[in-house]
Amino acid sequence: MTTKPYTEKQLFDSLISQSVYGVWIALGKIQNPMTNEMSVDLTQASIQIDMLDMMNSRMHASLTDKEKEYFDKVLSELKMNYIEVEKAEDAKPAEVEAETTSEDSDDSTQETIEESEK
Repeated sequence: MTTKPYTEKQLFDSLISQSVYGVWIALGKIQNPMTNEMSVDLTQASIQIDMLDMMNSRMHASLTDKEKEYFDKVLSELKMNYIEVEKAEDAKPAEVEAETTSEDSDDSTQETIEESEK
């Protein structure tokens, strides 16, 4: 508890902002202040988005129209970014595998050339 009273709107905005900040960190969009690194943790991002979604659905009836609009916009933006990062992360192993396959192919081609020269 603080000595300065905050309005419910300020507390609501702060709660949403803290959760959104955590999602941006988990999506690797901003630097983690604890590690000073940017990394992706899709599980953590998903959990935090799900929590925000649950809060929105549970509180929706008591929110003002502006709060509903804000909450819906924030959730939409987070979900779109989540999907974007998820696709990028899914593509990474394929890129690494393609590079490895290409390198293996180059190696076997080189081995075939060397053997044929013998």
